[in-house]
Amino acid sequence: MPSSEKNKALLLLHTGSPEAPERRAVAAYLQRFLLDPHILEMPAFVRTLLVRGIIVPLRAKRSTDKYKLIWTDEGSPLQVYTDAFARELEALLPDWIIETASAYGTPDVTEGLRRLCEKGVNEIIVFPLFPHYADATRGSLNSMLDCALKKMKGPLPKIIRLPVFYARREYLDALAALCCPLLEKFQPDHVLFSYHGLPLKQAHRPPGDGGALNYEEQCEKSTDLLARVFSLCEGRWSLAYQSRFGRGWLEPSTRSVLQHLARSGAGRVALIAPSFVTDCLETLEELDMDLKEVFLQAGGEELLRIPSLNTHPAWVRAAADLVLSF
Repeated sequence: MPSSEKNKALLLLHTGSPEAPERRAVAAYLQRFLLDPHILEMPAFVRTLLVRGIIVPLRAKRSTDKYKLIWTDEGSPLQVYTDAFARELEALLPDWIIETASAYGTPDVTEGLRRLCEKGVNEIIVFPLFPHYADATRGSLNSMLDCALKKMKGPLPKIIRLPVFYARREYLDALAALCCPLLEKFQPDHVLFSYHGLPLKQAHRPPGDGGALNYEEQCEKSTDLLARVFSLCEGRWSLAYQSRFGRGWLEPSTRSVLQHLARSGAGRVALIAPSFVTDCLETLEELDMDLKEVFLQAGGEELLRIPSLNTHPAWVRAAADLVLSF
């Protein structure tokens, strides 16, 4: 195994993206995503028939059209921003080796781990870029990491998994540095915090990382903390859940809340998505395009979607501080 002068490494994990905004690539990505038992919790035989026979054939074209709307010359925004974030972190952590890997894209978790192990590091901190715990995000990545570790040959470095950080001061301060100047300039009538939706069965399940709060409770606490940090007045903010897929999911939906706000006279609404530290399909298409149109058609005047943290200097510094605290 090659020796490295750098003994510590950081593995940044995210969801991943299709390789291209083309139907075949998107269909392959959707299939990998939806066949994950952490995403669709049902018997494997039923899940396979449902995904391959119904869901992917029906959704592939529509999803491809959405990806085409947000794709950049450099590639998927999620991958582009994550890679840029990694480079910014390298500048603050010059003694560390940093790799990115994804759940359903490339490189995958096994490849990301293999690259670091081959460099002979003594310690790897695994940093899932999800502030909150859900089986469909951190839970799935934990399982993938466990499987990847079993595939590695020879002595393994020490593995440290960075826990949820939605209540950490570093994360809260980074969001304040991003959001507060924009809120001050925009002067919204209402601030809406939009979180990624989950089925109630998953959202109310005790977390698998030893925490005390389930996903819904984490989102509620996250919103309370952010409202306090942003000095928002009571009654001028609320939370909702986006990216819902079917019945029996967390309520209220971001769509319905935006319609209600517009019809009740809140003409200027600021929208913040704390679930996403990196802009992706769910923020750039769902929020910036689809739900913005819903809000305007319901009578709203202006919707400001505050961008995700991406490579904001305060977030890069916060992430470095989080890593160094373990």
